[in-house]
Amino acid sequence: MDFLSFTENLKDRLTSYPLPGQDAQYIMAGENIKHKKINLNALSNYKKSAVCLLFYEKDNEVYFVLIKRPATHQYHAGQIALPGGSCDGDEIYEQTAIRELYEETGILISANELIGRLTPLYIPVSNFYIQPIVACMDKTPVFNPHIDEVVELIEYKLKDLLDESIVAETTVKLIEGLKIKAPYFNVQGNALWGATAMLLSEVKQLLLQNRATFSFLFR
Repeated sequence: MDFLSFTENLKDRLTSYPLPGQDAQYIMAGENIKHKKINLNALSNYKKSAVCLLFYEKDNEVYFVLIKRPATHQYHAGQIALPGGSCDGDEIYEQTAIRELYEETGILISANELIGRLTPLYIPVSNFYIQPIVACMDKTPVFNPHIDEVVELIEYKLKDLLDESIVAETTVKLIEGLKIKAPYFNVQGNALWGATAMLLSEVKQLLLQNRATFSFLFR
């Protein structure tokens, strides 16, 4: 596996071709929003936020990092998520992604390691507009997680995201008390569902649509 080639090919797919978009995201949507796709261009007065999907090389494999939120977290208590959070002031999404990645995991990346954006996702219940930012670094990062923000770091192989056996369905209780059925990824025994699952679903579909380009992930 040539990580430089992976980075260049992924950047090309993110910046030169249409993204899989909401159709790909909503494969992993809960039944409460499964058929309620949102016109992102019509939104206004939302809370801007960004997450960082950081790919890196480890043991000749492509990994990305996930975090487990504390049970006391304001918005996503106990959930598995990508590093990220609200934009501060006039920050652009890329600046937020870099800052939040560092504050939550201790990983410091530069703007040169950012390679593109995925499709934004709007969360009506919290009024957050989430912009996923993709980054690549050609070495294994050194982690120093913030104990108030992260109770566990999960290093996950990208190729494992393509394994259909990790997709299942569960019943989850929303903050308004409603119980719904929702698909999830079984990530090392953790149920990864909701917004993060929807964002990763687009990554999965992008790779499936470009199987020949990323063939090493399908071996």
